[in-house]
Amino acid sequence: MPRPRQTIVEYRSYELPCELPIRLLQGPQWRISPVPSARLHFHNCFEIGLCLEGSGTVQLGERCLSFREGDVLCVARNVPHTTWSAPETTSLWTYMHLDPEQLLGLDRIGRIPDLDRFLLLLSDCNLLLSPADQPWALPLLRRLVEELSQRQAGYPVAVQGLVAAFFVALSRVDTAQHPAQPAGGQLLSVSPALDYLHLHYMETFPLEVLAEACHMSPTHFRRCFHQQTGTSPLAFLHRMRVLKSCTLLRTTGASVAAVAAQVGYNSLSCYNRRFLENMGCTPTAWRGMDRDGGKTRLLTFTGWERAETSEEVQAGNVQAT
Repeated sequence: MPRPRQTIVEYRSYELPCELPIRLLQGPQWRISPVPSARLHFHNCFEIGLCLEGSGTVQLGERCLSFREGDVLCVARNVPHTTWSAPETTSLWTYMHLDPEQLLGLDRIGRIPDLDRFLLLLSDCNLLLSPADQPWALPLLRRLVEELSQRQAGYPVAVQGLVAAFFVALSRVDTAQHPAQPAGGQLLSVSPALDYLHLHYMETFPLEVLAEACHMSPTHFRRCFHQQTGTSPLAFLHRMRVLKSCTLLRTTGASVAAVAAQVGYNSLSCYNRRFLENMGCTPTAWRGMDRDGGKTRLLTFTGWERAETSEEVQAGNVQAT
């Protein structure tokens, strides 16, 4: 069956805890449909996927790779990708989304050559690791999943150690197998702007800064940005600020005004308006919702809590054509 032409790139943002910025997604709801999606998607964070059962295809930008049980998928933020299972089957996955720079404290370390290469890996990685070629990957990640699931005494330290060990080993694989082929930069031409927003979303800056980062004129940049993200740079910035504030509202006791200022809003009324546009309620109402009661969800521009069904994929394909 021929692969549908990619016409939409969907942005999926995951809320990560401030104190330990890693999120585990596992269970039977992560069985992947055999229907290929016409929409690539990319995340605001690094994604690690473990294929527990089955086989199929993962598309990383323009590359299509076959996966099978035991393979590990590593995808940096802003790298478009999608996955589908072999015909008439479903594959089972466990996913982890994380911010490695914050989790390992790399955002607080001075610039050194080895760190620069490491950070490049975190922003450009798109690898599929097989047990035959990289036998260390799956056991290490199974241990990480166990720590995140059981949360025994001292688990944050164990998680940080396992993540550090994984990325050090991953950087060596990337250096050996892909010495001069940065992945993400060729997949989204606006990726440098997305990286800049990831680091500077709380600051005030003109659009020209983002355009210059991508070596484009402002007009061409606006057009490319909308084509590749489905929204304008300003709307994307507000969306990112609001989602960052969601984490602060749930994990800190800071006032709404303090949270607004921390994510870049000098005006509380502006923050409330943008929050309502993106989340469907006020910051105060959202903070007070019972998360365990099933009432709270990031209503728009969010990551998925489960895999799409075949029917949902097919419906999305119709919209994409």
